[in-house]
Amino acid sequence: MKRFLLVAITEDEGLSPDLVQRLFESGLDYLYWRSAAPTDVLTSLPAAYVSRILVARETPIPFLRHSKEQERDANSHSFSTSIHRLIDWPGLSADMVFFSPVFPSISKPGYGPTAPLAETAAEISRIRQEIPVLPLLIALGGVTPANVCMLVAAGFDGAAVMGTLWQAPDPVAALRALQNAVTQDSR
Repeated sequence: MKRFLLVAITEDEGLSPDLVQRLFESGLDYLYWRSAAPTDVLTSLPAAYVSRILVARETPIPFLRHSKEQERDANSHSFSTSIHRLIDWPGLSADMVFFSPVFPSISKPGYGPTAPLAETAAEISRIRQEIPVLPLLIALGGVTPANVCMLVAAGFDGAAVMGTLWQAPDPVAALRALQNAVTQDSR
């Protein structure tokens, strides 16, 4: 069974280099820096972690490029991008695609899925049967330790989290709880 990826998405306020490093050391796969990534934080991190940071804006430091849905250029490749309709997934030139929302959002109250997860899982399965090579599909929106295993079963390659980490008193412990839930499910 392939490994289920965990991606953190930053809130608008900054993160300390220490916290970012502790998250990566604890097994975080990628960090998507939504707002302007502070150069001082990023340059203080080990290169192995910097190479796993996604940014949506140009920076003087080479990072993995994330193209927001409304800014996506059909003729260029980005490491990651976002969609709100699964039908858009197969035609994208990216390594990783965030699909949202899968559950009611924690960080955006009132924002939730347009279809039940069972329908989304059926559509993922249909697309995977028709098109064998696809970008990784990362679930986003309302992901918690209580529901992350449902995403594994639905056919997602990983989950992106925001509210679960940043609203927790200890984001590293919240990450470990997500990892433990996925590990327990795969046994």
